Parts: sequence; C-alpha cells; structure tokens
Amino acid sequence: MEEAFEGLEGIRILKSQKKGIRFNSEKCEFSKDKVKYFGHIISRDGIKPDPEKIRAIQDMPSPQSKEELQTLLGMLNFLSKYIPDLSSKNKPLRDLTKATDFRWETDHEASMKEIKSCISENLAFFDHKCKVVELKVDASKHGLGAELSSNGKIIGFASRALSMTEQNYSQLEKELYAIVFGCKHFHHYIYGRKTIVTTDHRPLETILS
Repeated sequence: MEEAFEGLEGIRILKSQKKGIRFNSEKCEFSKDKVKYFGHIISRDGIKPDPEKIRAIQDMPSPQSKEELQTLLGMLNFLSKYIPDLSSKNKPLRDLTKATDFRWETDHEASMKEIKSCISENLAFFDHKCKVVELKVDASKHGLGAELSSNGKIIGFASRALSMTEQNYSQLEKELYAIVFGCKHFHHYIYGRKTIVTTDHRPLETILS
C-alpha cells in the first residue's frame, strides 16, 4: 500500500496512514480541477449538480403513477439546494401524491416544467473570511423560501412547505416566519457575521425599523 503512492501526495498519505487513516490507491486521484462527489461537481469555482442528475430530470417523461411521481419528487429534493423556492413550485405535485385518483393535468405539467427550467447550474463556495452576508426571504401562501449570498454570489437555496395551521397565518406572520426559517437554516453561515435580510414585505420593514 505505501509503495503505491509517490511524491508530495504520497508523503501526505503516509502521514495519514500513521494516524490510522487508510486509503485505496486505485480510488485516489490527485491534481484534479474538479471532482464528482455524491451527485455534485466540486471545482475551484464552486459546486453544481452532476449533469447526469440534471439530464435524468430533464429527460424524465411526465409521471404516469404515484410511484413515478414520488421518484421525481425524491430526485428534486436531492437537488433542493439548487432550486429556488422549491416548496412552492412543487406543491401541485405534492398534492397529487395525496389524491385518491392519479390524474396528471395541465397544472402538474406546468409545475414540472417550471422546476426543470430553474435548476441553478452553479453555486459559489462560502468565503469564511467575508464579514457581510445577504439573506433574501419570501413567503407564499403555501411555503417559505430563502436564498443566501455572499460577495454577490449565491451560496444556496432553502425552502419548506407550510403546514395547514401555518397556512392560516397572516401574510405578515408568514413573512417574518420566512426570516426565522432562513436564519435557522443558514445559521452556520451567518452566525457572528453582519447579515443583511431582504424582504419584499413593506409592512414588515416598517415594523422592524
């Protein structure tokens, strides 16, 4: 095992092995400008979804059963960090999984096409040295959405569906709830840093200021 590694990388691996960490020489790659890791492509520019994952969704025909629809929703949830406001966009699809009869109609097709068209191709890495981050939030009738950015580059998206009880909240409460959700979801990024929160709800801006 030790003779299989050479150069600076080999020295580092040998040091790791002395600490009890073992590597498989046939599975190690060095000096790569990008790597594929669990459905993601990681490079010096940032992280993006594996093109094969996107292609699988783009080429997927309209579901013909609840099982096929659940497969689609599972694939979309895997890529949720690349899809803005997913919980609102996929609501018609989620509702269909609860219906007694499976009927794929125009609103379901429209929802599927919209989601396919808005998958982000690239997200930036978070700069841990940055002192200011921006959190954009929004609330719809059925869900909450948040977007974190730094230095003008998007770090990631987050969303969640509202429960039946939460859907009865006033719009003011929903918009404030979106801020709470965004802060909690991206807590490990914003903690200890100046955070600019952006919302399009004017009454909330007035109350908080």
